[in-house]
Parts: sequence; structure tokens; C-alpha cells
Amino acid sequence: MKIPHTLAISSFAVHGTASLKTFITLLGERILPVPTLMLNGLTNMTLVKKLDIPFKELLQGVFDLAIARDLDLILYIGYLGKAEQADIILETINIYRSNIKVIITDPVCGDHGRIYVPEDITAQWPRIVGVSDLAFPNLTELKILTGHAPYANEDTDVYIEQFKQLFPKTQLVVTSIKPDEDTIGFEFHGSETYRYSHNVLSKNYGGSGDAFVALFILNRFYKDMGVTEALKLAADQTYRIIKNSVDKGSDDLILTIPGIL
Repeated sequence: MKIPHTLAISSFAVHGTASLKTFITLLGERILPVPTLMLNGLTNMTLVKKLDIPFKELLQGVFDLAIARDLDLILYIGYLGKAEQADIILETINIYRSNIKVIITDPVCGDHGRIYVPEDITAQWPRIVGVSDLAFPNLTELKILTGHAPYANEDTDVYIEQFKQLFPKTQLVVTSIKPDEDTIGFEFHGSETYRYSHNVLSKNYGGSGDAFVALFILNRFYKDMGVTEALKLAADQTYRIIKNSVDKGSDDLILTIPGIL
């Protein structure tokens, strides 16, 4: 049985722990990273600079080489650097779909009730989510995907039901769900409905959502776990990563702790 490779499309930041840096650390030699954008640091840092790359040429070249090597692919789509990258990604999926085992999308565009990417990028996410097998929006992104303001305050079930209607073929994992003030977790809506949460920790880290998705991929596709089992373990692992980072007083997520991988 061939071991699949994860072709991960997202940004790469040099300083900080998020996006492709997280995926490379957690998936190791299994990953084929394709950056949409290069940054000297995370976007919440000062003095951040963004650098373009020849995205279309790189993505096509990585796919061509993967086909030549007869690789099975898990396609992960995260942070977009430009709106036109959505067209490139969708065209590439159409060409190479038979070689892609599963498409997992994190529609990165907002959090905590606000949008933090340009509107033309936000507008592309429904197209990509529509061809995905699994989508991992946080609650703010779920509101945006279903046509609501990021700060809307309807019951979460309203957005979930609208997502199911808009994207009937895409299984949904909503992150950053807060059942109450003291807990935070996720909800899975797909072959079954599953909810899971942890106590809220004293600090938030950019990149924790990336860690959760990368660990889910590791558990689901490289450890052959069921979907809900892989999600639960990924949540437990991410909680341990965050707690260890808080305990050590780190400014960045510390991914390499014993027993995680």
C-alpha cells in the first residue's frame, strides 16, 4: 500500500510557528509544501514583509513531479496570498483530480468576529470549499462562508445548517466553538455529528488551528484512525502543545514535545 503525501498550499512565515512551518514540523517527509506567499514573520508581528513567489509555475511543477513519481496525494489548501490563486488551484484540481485522494480546506480569512484578508480573497473561499471533502472554518469563517457578517450573533446551528445547504458534499469541522466561557472546542458534521471541547487556556497562539488540522491529517491518513477518533486526538494533542507553550512562557507555539507524534 502506497503512503500518500500531503501537498500543502499555504503561506510560509520565517518568524513564528504557523502555516506551512507547522505542517512541515508535524508531517515531516510526508509533506510537499507549496507556499502561496513568503513572509519574514507572522502577520501579527511588527515589521512584517510579504514577498511574492511564482505560484502557478511552482504548483504545476510539484504536481507534475508527483505524477511522475506515482504519488497519491492529500491536498490541503490554506492561506491564499492573492485572489487569483483560487483560479490556479481550481484549474489544477481539475487536471489532477484522479491523483488526489482527498481535499482538505481551511478557509483562512477571519477570526474573533473580524475579517483579516482582502475581500477579493474572502470571496474565493466558497468556490474552493465547494470542491473540498472536508472544510475546517473557525466560527467567524463559517459565518462569512454562509453570507453573514463576521460579527453576526445567530445561533451556531443556523450557520451550520446553511453550510450544509450550500456545500452538501463537504464535511464540516467548525473550530473555536465555545459551549461556555470556560471551554472551547470543535463540532464535526459529516457522516455523524460529534462535539468535543477542552478548558480554555490563558493564552491564544496563532498557528494552533494549523497544528490541529496537520495533526488530524497525521492521525487520519497516516495512523489510519476514523474521522472522529482522529479529530479528538488532534484536539488533545493541540491542547497539550498550547499548554506546554504557555507553561514555558513561549511567544510561539512549541510543537516538538514528547509523545505528540
